[in-house]
Amino acid sequence: MRRHDPRPWLGLVLIGSAVGCAPDLREDYPFDGQTSAGPLVEVTPRPEGGADVIVDATSKTGTVYVDLDEGREMKTDEALDTNGWDLAFQRFTITTNGGGGNPTGEVRVAVLTSGDWDGLTTAPASGYQQDASETVFNGVQGGWYNYDLVKHQLQPRESLLYVVRSSQGRYFKLKMRSYYDSAGTPARLSFQYQAVAAP
Repeated sequence: MRRHDPRPWLGLVLIGSAVGCAPDLREDYPFDGQTSAGPLVEVTPRPEGGADVIVDATSKTGTVYVDLDEGREMKTDEALDTNGWDLAFQRFTITTNGGGGNPTGEVRVAVLTSGDWDGLTTAPASGYQQDASETVFNGVQGGWYNYDLVKHQLQPRESLLYVVRSSQGRYFKLKMRSYYDSAGTPARLSFQYQAVAAP
């Protein structure tokens, strides 16, 4: 016979304590093929220049295309028709418009290990790569994230900076910030980016 728990408040405390915590990625998150009703890319200008970007990549089957030059989402048809996209997000995979991501694309990325955001004002002259069997963001220098085997969560590598040569030939420094939003929802990636001088 099951005993009645005289502490019904305990369950509420436990549930409340989990709010805002990132979930275990082994659990199936309920976005199988769904697309959010709101914007998939939110761009917020920073007072010192550049912008903070949140990408809603929660759909397990969809891809979100971002144009860094114009600081906006490109719908799939526009992205593929114009070839003007720079980065594409599909969950934790970040593809660039060049190489394996798109052989006709001109986007290239340099991966820097210094982590000196403020000190990076001019793009490097060399070291640019395009996607191959692995994407630059996911395969070079161990990829943009560490995977916590205990918590089964993704954490950005703080030491890595990216310099993206865009589809329009401009240069942007970029730093990944999180795989989760403030509520702990996975696949809502955030990054900051800012234009830098050409080499």
